[in-house]
Amino acid sequence: MPTQPTSDCRSVLLAADAEPARLIVCERTGRWAVTLRRELDGADVRVHESRSLVECWQQLAEAPAGFVVVELTGGNVASLLERLARLPREFPLARVAVVADRSLAKYEWLIREAGAVHFTCSSRQLGPLGRAVRAHLDQAPAPPQTLVEQVWASLPW
Repeated sequence: MPTQPTSDCRSVLLAADAEPARLIVCERTGRWAVTLRRELDGADVRVHESRSLVECWQQLAEAPAGFVVVELTGGNVASLLERLARLPREFPLARVAVVADRSLAKYEWLIREAGAVHFTCSSRQLGPLGRAVRAHLDQAPAPPQTLVEQVWASLPW
């Protein structure tokens, strides 16, 4: 079983131009993003939306320690499974959760086996997903700072 990178080496995995970790929600309608925003109210988490897996992975490339919530549809099962399989190599610090309509619940264990950290078919029960998002974003490493940024951050004012 692969081990998680320790917090000491996590920042080494980020490029110097990487953005801080972000929450990316990939879906067609915006329904899940709205519900997740409500669940995360007061957590100071911005929801970045995308409408396709391609756009979602482009956003993840900008913030490679992000947390992605992807809507599973009948048309994206194969491409989502392929991306989940490549995730540990391409974005080892990222995590993916999958949301779906109840009619696609049969894919839950296949999706989890492929690497999703969470799967739900209920937009009414997003508490566990919200906690997973907050925990991941709280633990995600900050991108490396330049020397000037380090000096400014250490100043007492």
